[in-house]
Amino acid sequence: MNREQRRKAGKNKSQKPLNNNLPENALSYALSFHKGGQLQEAKVIYEKIIQLEPNNSQVLNYLGVLKAQMGDNNSAISLINKAVNLEPNNFGYLNNLGNTYRAAQQLDNAIDCYKRAIQLNQNSADSHLNLGIALTEKGIIEEAIASLEKALSINPNHPRVNMTLGDIFQTQGKLDQAISSYIKAISIVPKNFDALSSLGMAFYRRGNLKESQKAYQQALEINPHSTECLTNIAATFYEQGRVDVAEACYQAVVDLIPNSADAHINLGFLLNQQEKHESAIKCYKAALKQDKNSVNAMAGLAEILGKKSEWEEAVKLYQKIIKLNSNSADAYSQLGIALREIGKSEEAIAQFEKAININHRDIKAYAHLGLALQDVSKKSEAELIFDCSELVAKYQFADVEGWQNLAAYNSDLKNYIIRHPTLLKDRPGKPINRGSQTYEIFTDNTPVIAALSKKINSSLHNYFSRFTDNSNYQFFHNLPSDWRLSGWAVVLESEGFQNSHIHPESYCSGVYYIQVPNTIKENNSGAGYLNFGTSFLSELDMENPDQYKIQPQAGLLVIFPSYFWHSTIPFTGDSERICISFNMIPMGG
Repeated sequence: MNREQRRKAGKNKSQKPLNNNLPENALSYALSFHKGGQLQEAKVIYEKIIQLEPNNSQVLNYLGVLKAQMGDNNSAISLINKAVNLEPNNFGYLNNLGNTYRAAQQLDNAIDCYKRAIQLNQNSADSHLNLGIALTEKGIIEEAIASLEKALSINPNHPRVNMTLGDIFQTQGKLDQAISSYIKAISIVPKNFDALSSLGMAFYRRGNLKESQKAYQQALEINPHSTECLTNIAATFYEQGRVDVAEACYQAVVDLIPNSADAHINLGFLLNQQEKHESAIKCYKAALKQDKNSVNAMAGLAEILGKKSEWEEAVKLYQKIIKLNSNSADAYSQLGIALREIGKSEEAIAQFEKAININHRDIKAYAHLGLALQDVSKKSEAELIFDCSELVAKYQFADVEGWQNLAAYNSDLKNYIIRHPTLLKDRPGKPINRGSQTYEIFTDNTPVIAALSKKINSSLHNYFSRFTDNSNYQFFHNLPSDWRLSGWAVVLESEGFQNSHIHPESYCSGVYYIQVPNTIKENNSGAGYLNFGTSFLSELDMENPDQYKIQPQAGLLVIFPSYFWHSTIPFTGDSERICISFNMIPMGG
């Protein structure tokens, strides 16, 4: 036996096996197991130590943390509480106790622990971080931000604090601040997958599709099998018009998680958008194999059946959806649409009314109710829903604050649109023909967009002031008190037009005209006009068809309910017709 062997033998004699009496450095063994993820092995040793030393606060704390990791929050709280009682001035124990309370959804107790920890050590960035997270989960957002900013003042290079602030800002819609926070976190830890993935989403929502794509690609270099990241980058590719790449990404997600109904649904949705109906049907059926009660899969399948004029089968699916979720306003609306298509307009009306009772702002229900009422010769009721004379408002701007005149403002706005990186020819999934459309622009704080946002919001307040809860227009009862704008630019070429459509995700919609060709300004035929006439089944149903058409002119803002069917009449001309369309989306109730 050589010297090294004798040394090891002597060491082994001095340390009895772990399953009998504990060696002197048992805690080191336990911590090694704990850090290595061997929780059961660590638990056995911690518990043996506590049997010998029931007031060992350090081991009580470690065992409590381990119990929390194993999902036993009640035991964890009891153990760490004992540790805190033994060492009430240990701010680390208080943080661990707070974390365990958070995991158990006892947020008030968690917040109390973190505040006590901060009283003991005001320079602990982690304590302020933990408090900020708990306050966020409690919904006390401004205090949460203050706590996180305090953590940053202590440690500006704390990656998790920057990440958490970014997440809060993104939830608030403060995308520029969110982006800055994520970029800071990435500068500290360049291979930060979560920060890169969140940055991709912030850029996507901001309308910076190229930057969104870049961030997601960097995240996927770290974790190429992240199905969430692949799903999100697919949406980014789709909005850039790279539909084939988006499809490949969704297919990759299906290949990675073939048992996920959502993965098949996402691919099916994209295939449906491309009119690849048979392939989309296979996806939805595959989703239903994984989850026979998947409402989204049934709805997607029913939509395709409608496109194929197989309305009877669509009706059956919508009825099944309603059995699964009787409070789905959209399901009643879709059932009503299908019933109307098979000539059952009276039954359809009943479904639309059910949808409105559930959601008094259901756009599809109002849009199709107006049509169904015409089917059964209830013309006056339909006209009340589609009352252009009262429900369409026009605001002609004379000037815009910050610009010498309206022409100068519109010139800057036009340049902004023409140079916008998301301006895409015949954007997929949109009702545009022979024209280009941007992605979201109202998340941009540039002066031209901020000025337009201010003008639109002022006009919306004026528009809503004409309605009261006692008005004849049910849609305008219980007006929203808070909202956000979502918008995009549309550039139509000569012979361009937009198909008749509504905006189901909105409440009120509108359009601001920036440039209008002379051929539209000078004609009275309706070419290039905004047309609400498609709200009626034929011009014979309209006493004065011209009242449903609006002639565009530079500086004109038009506002209308989002359920109004509207289109753009084709035109010819030597210049482009440029406008910004927008939705007003209610916030809260």
